[in-house]
Amino acid sequence: MKDFVKKNWFVSILAVIFVFVSVYYIYDTNKGKLKGKTSGGEDVVYEINGTDVTAAQFYDDMYKNNGIAAVYHAFTRAVAAQAAETTDEMKTLAANQASSIVNNYYSNYGAGYQDQLDSELKSMGYEGYDSLEDYLIDYFKLERIAEEYARDNFDNLTIRNISYLLIKAAGTGADTEEPVISEELQAKLDAVDAMLNDGASFAETAAAFSEDESTASKGGVLGSIDKNTTSLDAAFQEAALALKEGETSDWVYSPAFGYFRIHCNASTPETFTKVFYEQSQVEGVETEYDPDSLAAYEDLLNRYDSTLMMKAVWAKGQDLGVTFTDEKIADGLKNYMAVAE
Repeated sequence: MKDFVKKNWFVSILAVIFVFVSVYYIYDTNKGKLKGKTSGGEDVVYEINGTDVTAAQFYDDMYKNNGIAAVYHAFTRAVAAQAAETTDEMKTLAANQASSIVNNYYSNYGAGYQDQLDSELKSMGYEGYDSLEDYLIDYFKLERIAEEYARDNFDNLTIRNISYLLIKAAGTGADTEEPVISEELQAKLDAVDAMLNDGASFAETAAAFSEDESTASKGGVLGSIDKNTTSLDAAFQEAALALKEGETSDWVYSPAFGYFRIHCNASTPETFTKVFYEQSQVEGVETEYDPDSLAAYEDLLNRYDSTLMMKAVWAKGQDLGVTFTDEKIADGLKNYMAVAE
């Protein structure tokens, strides 16, 4: 279901954490400053599902992590524990991924691989090297929360499954003005239009004419995108998100690439899952369709919407009743997670 070598998300997550760690909430400058609810004579930092997390517990973690990242780790772990069950599939997947990660770290750090992993896991509030599978299980839970959030907010996120074909234009990348179309280029555009007008499917037409080698062989399939996707050409994304299921755009000019025709394969929750299932089939391998599968949303999460997980986890925390007695900490966490109103 996941390919660690291809996605390498574990290393990426660590990099993000270390880049954004800030030190203005460290233990020495904040201990004793929380005011409000108390539990057992101690100030309460936040509450989740009726369980208080006291300042002593919180600042112990904060001291170890040295920054607002500690708040983030404590928050996401609490949400993961409350909002999702640990499944046998998660345990199996965690064991397999842990083995891949250890091998990857060994190849990069040699004999010091265990110390490196130990340090990174402790920085996120885990016990260390032996907690790698626990970390992975927590991450899978957060993935599940994000996938369910996307499914439940399908229309608000403007989720689409998209295919496209590209005809390149000379001089793209240098000018924002649409170039004068040469006879040769016009002939290519006309050939595409003629094939579509003759009743050929978009996939057949893309395979025949698209000049984007990365997708042409797959019938032009790009996959799952939404309004928060940031890795796409702006003109392309605007046109793609405006399409309804079964619609094909007119020619869309991109200064960076050329001329696109874009096709919407799915724009409703009901067909989104089905279309992704069909696109994911491997020839000669039969799998049963599961209408409740979240795989299409996993594709969106891991490939195209880098904001989805934090928004989903924050929203789930609000559903669970997470409260903060220090607004500065709450604001710092919201800024860190890019969910500030």
